[in-house]
Amino acid sequence: MSAYPPSPGTLRSPSDPPPPGDTQRPNPAYAELYHAYQRAFDSAPTLEKALDPPVRSAGEAWVGPAARSWQSDLETQRGRLKQAAAQILWDIYGALSKVPPYIPK
Repeated sequence: MSAYPPSPGTLRSPSDPPPPGDTQRPNPAYAELYHAYQRAFDSAPTLEKALDPPVRSAGEAWVGPAARSWQSDLETQRGRLKQAAAQILWDIYGALSKVPPYIPK
């Protein structure tokens, strides 16, 4: 199970037209949030992995008690970064779910 909310592809796209005969128009706030969510969703895996290379190489480049402490701190920060990536997505998703995709003309 993913820590991420549903992908943007499962949501109503801002480019989808309103139902036929509807007297509504696309909501610009929904479109802005949708595109922000899409960008964040696409970037989250990269953000989650940003500290992976330093964590992998830390034990090879530096040894001793200070190195172990630093590596432990780095791994803690890596975990926080992964949590932050998921929280950003949930925050945008929550805001997006409260905004109607269409507003009256």
